[in-house]
Amino acid sequence: MLHNSRTKIALSLALSLTLLATGCTAQWISIALADLPVLLQMSLNLGTLATTLQSGRQLNPAETAAIQNIAAEAARDLNLLQALYNRYDASPSADMLQKIQAVIGEINQNLPALLQAAHVVDPVLSARITTAVNLVLSTVNSFAALMPQSAPHAAKRAVRRSAVPHADDLKKQWNQQVCGPTGKSGLDASFTTCPIR
Repeated sequence: MLHNSRTKIALSLALSLTLLATGCTAQWISIALADLPVLLQMSLNLGTLATTLQSGRQLNPAETAAIQNIAAEAARDLNLLQALYNRYDASPSADMLQKIQAVIGEINQNLPALLQAAHVVDPVLSARITTAVNLVLSTVNSFAALMPQSAPHAAKRAVRRSAVPHADDLKKQWNQQVCGPTGKSGLDASFTTCPIR
């Protein structure tokens, strides 16, 4: 499973590099601001999922705490990222771009480390948590690939918007990949609180 996680991260980085090579437009900020609330909802649902699963006695307290730590870290980082994007949108600057890039770097470091330390025993649940983290990481990295690399309003060639997930696409992926039926009645009952509308 760790190999699968690394493969997904490598694919998301390859996507980011491809997007970077093709250039970007000023739309990057509006894309990020539209998608960040969905990513934040995902992280909050992940924390709720851990609590629901624990009440159904599917998790031990260490697993619950590990999943809640992942959710809390994701929520903190995504809230900070959203605040920085809003500040950049109000007053673009190279300094703000650097701060945004630093937070994205922290997300890319912190979430995989917490995921690896989680040690969730149930393989289906572990795969779902990994999928959730990878969805957040790949989306945040797609934002990074769209960001201007020098001046805040540098003119660059347009990126195909289809390469970046939209809020509706994120919701659909989350609902199918993280909250869909597992075939395990205890897990499926808990996943009913998981979908994002």
